[in-house]
Amino acid sequence: MDAADIERAVEQRRIWLDEQLVVAASALDVHVIGQPVNTFDMRSAGAVARGERGDVWLRVVVQDADYEPVCRWDGNVEANSIRGVAKPEVLRWHDWQHDHAYLRGRRLRGEVMTLAPGTTIAPGGVLHEDPQLSEAWWKDLRRSLVALAAHPLEPDNELGAVASTISSVEHHFGIKLPESVFADVQWTTAHGDLHWGNLWQPTLCILDWESWRPMFAGYDLATLYCNSLLHPETAQRIRDMPELHTRSGALALLSAISRYLWIAGEGSDWDLLEPHLRTEGEAVLSSLTTETD
Repeated sequence: MDAADIERAVEQRRIWLDEQLVVAASALDVHVIGQPVNTFDMRSAGAVARGERGDVWLRVVVQDADYEPVCRWDGNVEANSIRGVAKPEVLRWHDWQHDHAYLRGRRLRGEVMTLAPGTTIAPGGVLHEDPQLSEAWWKDLRRSLVALAAHPLEPDNELGAVASTISSVEHHFGIKLPESVFADVQWTTAHGDLHWGNLWQPTLCILDWESWRPMFAGYDLATLYCNSLLHPETAQRIRDMPELHTRSGALALLSAISRYLWIAGEGSDWDLLEPHLRTEGEAVLSSLTTETD
């Protein structure tokens, strides 16, 4: 498939997703009033919509086995149980199966959510410049992440985090970590995909709750730190947070670094992070090696 074929396929998918937003709007008794926004992988689309009680966010997502189990079909809805976190609430939803030629048989879900005020901080996920966030915003982020970490852990939903971190570190850094390194790791509930595209300003709101699950304590700050490395002042502010100065925090950093190294080189903003991620990963590995000597 050449570049022109890819461009045509992406455009076909975009048009189709826009059509599915209309289907979802009809089923959920709202009408789209905003310009549709697609995720980079073209798996979902969303737009501002209007209903009887005012403006909301309408989202439609296509079920794709390649994203499971990390992206949970019921993740956004089940996240309604989380308290004390600045996040949208899913008000209602509707599932259906697509029965026309394009992607026939695919399951879709439409969700109506409370509308987050403001705008995303960095649409591509990676921070390139000073976000100029207020101290109140940073305090709200701290409060939200503490509340999230305190949410009861879901059993048997760790998705092989230890094994995947070990294999990823070996692949990217040539070092085989023993499982014993993770013996005393602390687990907490994590958002799982905290980058600057999922954070809103000027009032904090954390979006995209498909991937929340148990993870090494500090993992959300670790992913946000990775996505801040092109703006050293913001990166340092996050790096100085206490969760990243624990053994679990170090392992969370290593896991997040390895994760982003897998997608570096695929033509996104994450490509720019690769040299910084390698430097950070080597430093964390050095500190862990020192501890175990």
